[in-house]
Amino acid sequence: MSEQDAEQVDLRSVLMDLGVPLDEVERAEADGTLELLALERVVWLEPPTFDLAEVAALSGVSPEEIRSYWRALGFPDPRPGEKLFTERDVEMLSAVVSFIAEGTLEPDLALQMARVVGSAMDRIATAQVDSLQLRRDARESQEAAGGTVTAGAARNTAELLSLMPRVMELVWRRQVAHAARRRMMRAASDGGADTVVVGFADMVGFTAKTQQLEDHELAEVVDRFETVAYDVVNSHGGRVVKMIGDEVMFLHDEVRAGAELALALAERFGDDPALSDVRVGLACGPVLERDGDVYGQVVNLANRIVSIAYPGSVVVSEEVHDALADHDDLYFRSLRSHYLKDIGKVPLWVLRRSAESPEAPYRDARERRAAREFLREQWAMLREEVRARSAELSDLPELLRREIARGGPNQTEPTTGQFEALTDAVLEADLQPQIQVELLADLEVAQRLRRLEEEAQAKAAEADEEAERRLEEIEREARQRIEHIEREARLKIERALAEAEEKSRRANEEASRKVERVAIEAERKAERAAKEAKVEAQRKAKRRSRDRDARNGKKGTRNHKKDENDT
Repeated sequence: MSEQDAEQVDLRSVLMDLGVPLDEVERAEADGTLELLALERVVWLEPPTFDLAEVAALSGVSPEEIRSYWRALGFPDPRPGEKLFTERDVEMLSAVVSFIAEGTLEPDLALQMARVVGSAMDRIATAQVDSLQLRRDARESQEAAGGTVTAGAARNTAELLSLMPRVMELVWRRQVAHAARRRMMRAASDGGADTVVVGFADMVGFTAKTQQLEDHELAEVVDRFETVAYDVVNSHGGRVVKMIGDEVMFLHDEVRAGAELALALAERFGDDPALSDVRVGLACGPVLERDGDVYGQVVNLANRIVSIAYPGSVVVSEEVHDALADHDDLYFRSLRSHYLKDIGKVPLWVLRRSAESPEAPYRDARERRAAREFLREQWAMLREEVRARSAELSDLPELLRREIARGGPNQTEPTTGQFEALTDAVLEADLQPQIQVELLADLEVAQRLRRLEEEAQAKAAEADEEAERRLEEIEREARQRIEHIEREARLKIERALAEAEEKSRRANEEASRKVERVAIEAERKAERAAKEAKVEAQRKAKRRSRDRDARNGKKGTRNHKKDENDT
């Protein structure tokens, strides 16, 4: 007997001991769901013995209220007479009634908490059943490949189930304490208790992946996506609000930390070869938090921003940009204003680290200042050395002497011609070879840095001009298209109104003709009916007259005969 057969026999024995009918066990075994049947029966703490009416009578809760709580927990309405409830259900409902009666718990809050608990427990239970199914599928694949299987999966699952209540209680206590601490820190901040940073990270190309991957491969991608998202968000002090397929919604209490979290998400997914890049949208402001979810205009804005972002980029709202504009280690590039669905035209910004900015080596003012300070230090050292050698000071050219004497915060940058003159002066000066080489190198570095800066400024100006021209062209094309659409719409409306008016006129004329025909026909019918009635009346009158004459004639004949008989 194989280990899997031994495990099946073991499961059968366990289920039979639990009182499961034999036909149900054999059916589950044939369907390959024996472990799931065992899991279902193991988690039952006691058999259900009460129906809805009995529970209502024992707990003091009306049947309709029980149905509301039952639905909130995620279960369908119990059927009449269905034995669905246990002693523990009665105890729980009685405790809820006691809390409500004492004023400790409001009915609406109890229903709200039932929804939250039911949703959370449903996800935990589904994940556990999914893991059991995945383990079973893996075991079957291993056996088909000639490997060995491990017996006792159901026993391990039962042991894990006994551990879960303690784990959930511990995690729940820690989460409550963490949520309370987070709210206290948020209330003490400048933004207020309701001001947070909300972000969405959307995995690029997920829809195409769903068409290309097998189910187990797609499950691995989803698991990997959730693992990375939870790891990055939690490690940066944020909170995962929810996973929405290929998208994660997260929240942070601080704008700067939220920006670092968004950048870390883009970087982490970009470095993961097993996953696609993500697009991240970020907004900040007041929100409404209910049942672990977040609502409000800020949430809608962050969700809409994701559709604007390029793969691997982070796009933020104007509020985030304004809050972080003074942070030198962050770089913002304006995307100008964009129209977002149901929101309108809003300014948006691409967020990067300053080291990632393509303009940083040339346009960073601090680097330019550092370069000038370096040259000043070098020239100051040379000046001190030359002054120490007073005998040589008189041999320096006047131009070089003036340049060495230059300094101070208001020092202007030399022109290209001045650079060349300084170079010639250094070459002509009677200086030590090492000093001469160092000074020439410093001049060359300064001159190259100036050229690079000029080139960068020229390219930036050219890019800005090109962007402006392109934007004007887009706006002009948009205006033309809108005007064309409006003209076509007006023409269509005019034609539609004209057609409707013509159809209405024709319909009125047709209706008038029909009414006229009906009136004429009715008049004819009335005249014909009158004539027919007159003729019929005349016939009836003549018939009555003949009948009367006939009756009178018979009466006269009878009288005549009577007279004859009397005679």
